[in-house]
Amino acid sequence: MVHEKVFSLSWYIKWFASIVLIMGAGVTALDMYPYNMYFQFVGVSGWLIVGIMWKDWALIVVNSIGSLILLVGIIHYFTTEWYLTIYNTYIEVIL
Repeated sequence: MVHEKVFSLSWYIKWFASIVLIMGAGVTALDMYPYNMYFQFVGVSGWLIVGIMWKDWALIVVNSIGSLILLVGIIHYFTTEWYLTIYNTYIEVIL
């Protein structure tokens, strides 16, 4: 008799999210900004989904806050670059 393991969707999501978070830590160690935020956002969001599937409030709270912080950082990265480009052009015109 052969026993086949059947994995649930949460099993695949949690392992994918864990691997992506490890990659995010590596990218952070290599100082590859902003790519580190992308990896970490995907990983933390994956764990948020798992927390919701498991109805585990500790996972939901921690990963909701983590996702929000990383999302704000990603938005800030894009809006700051745009703002600084316009600001630098404005300074050059004045000088």
